Amino acid sequence: MRKTLLVPSFVLTAVLGAYAQKKISYGLKGGLNYFNYTGNFDKYRTSIYGGGFAEITISQRWAMQPEVVYYKNRGYGLFNYERAQHSGSTSLVNSTRKEHYISVPIMIKYYAIPKLYIEAGPELNFLIESTEQQDGHRYGVADYYNNDRTTLNLSMGGGYQLPYGFGINARFSVGVHSKGQTPITYNNTGKVGFTYTINHK
Repeated sequence: MRKTLLVPSFVLTAVLGAYAQKKISYGLKGGLNYFNYTGNFDKYRTSIYGGGFAEITISQRWAMQPEVVYYKNRGYGLFNYERAQHSGSTSLVNSTRKEHYISVPIMIKYYAIPKLYIEAGPELNFLIESTEQQDGHRYGVADYYNNDRTTLNLSMGGGYQLPYGFGINARFSVGVHSKGQTPITYNNTGKVGFTYTINHK
């Protein structure tokens, strides 16, 4: 887990170092997170997300915004599982999965008008913990199902900057790199929340 946390820290440090001479605004963000796995689970539960960002001004209309964000996914359903560690047979079980991620989006922002922007960019997701509860039994699942602990999404969204450093933001993220499961699944998320720029003018 310690190595997993070091990677997003390194990515953020490298990006900020490359643009050290630019105007940089730092802030916090948080809100509601909704997700689904393509081809997996029947129902999903809304959770929360939170983290920090650094907006790097490139020109009057363009900016780059690296972020480090924590979020949790939770889904549940009724379907067949192959219990290869026992007999190789399949059985129908109720299953609830929880996954904890550290996400590192690097967004390119375009200000169509002052304070109103659209954004798009890649997002790296680092799985830090994954558990699954099947009919009352709890398992650690990331290693058993050979899940990739790092996945790639493409994100797009927009937002508006309010007075006193506050803002609103909405974003949708589409998985483009499989989680390494059978059947193949992708992690798609939608986020709606607030931002606060610490060193606002």
